[in-house]
Amino acid sequence: MLNLIQNEHMKWFMKKSTKVVFLAIAVLTLGMALIMRAITTNAGITETLPGFVAFTSNFLIIVQFFAVAAAGSIVASEFEKGTIKLLLIRPKSRSTILLSKYLTSIFISLYYLAAFFLFSIIWGIIFFSGGAFNGQEGQGIWIAYGVSYLETFMMVAFAFMLSSVFRNSALAVGLGIVVGVGAKMLAGILSEFQVQWGIILLFANTNLSQYMDGNQTYFPGMTLPFSLLIIIAHLLFFVGTAWLFFLKRDVAN
Repeated sequence: MLNLIQNEHMKWFMKKSTKVVFLAIAVLTLGMALIMRAITTNAGITETLPGFVAFTSNFLIIVQFFAVAAAGSIVASEFEKGTIKLLLIRPKSRSTILLSKYLTSIFISLYYLAAFFLFSIIWGIIFFSGGAFNGQEGQGIWIAYGVSYLETFMMVAFAFMLSSVFRNSALAVGLGIVVGVGAKMLAGILSEFQVQWGIILLFANTNLSQYMDGNQTYFPGMTLPFSLLIIIAHLLFFVGTAWLFFLKRDVAN
């Protein structure tokens, strides 16, 4: 298993698109720093490092898009290139091969999240004054990253399922992004108008910060155990469907 994961990492790292993603994260966060610097300078405001990192956390959806792109192509690209046959002749089960790809997808999403955070820190140190990641602002940063990564984790599972089912990278990535964004918008709209059946939607339940003291839940009657159940049910469906299609199809053809 470890060898398979290492191999997947090597294939991912050797792609030009991987380097482009990290460069894009660096440039985008730099752009945010320059914009924030210009705004605060003109307004005569002194921004801090934690304040800038808190600002950039509002744009973590960028990480979600990149993670979905990686997960949506990690299986499908093997079929498109015909390299799936080379994988299947190895003395490893299909389940093991698919698991290595799924775990690699999760690792990649974590690498992108870490890169976004680190570049935010780097540009924050260069352009803004110091400050400590404690108190309400620091807590808000960790909550924002935690909530965003839970959403990313589920979107990765969804895109991975699409990659296994359709075996087409463009379709898997496109659907993964469109459905993911659309589902979050739908959850927000149904919550605004209190349409109760929206309680079962995945993205009405991924923001676990709604259960913190003083926060209001998306829908009346929601509880933390209920949200965890909804999240687990969706995860099992996404991963289970991916496994079913990968194992049952004649993938060698």
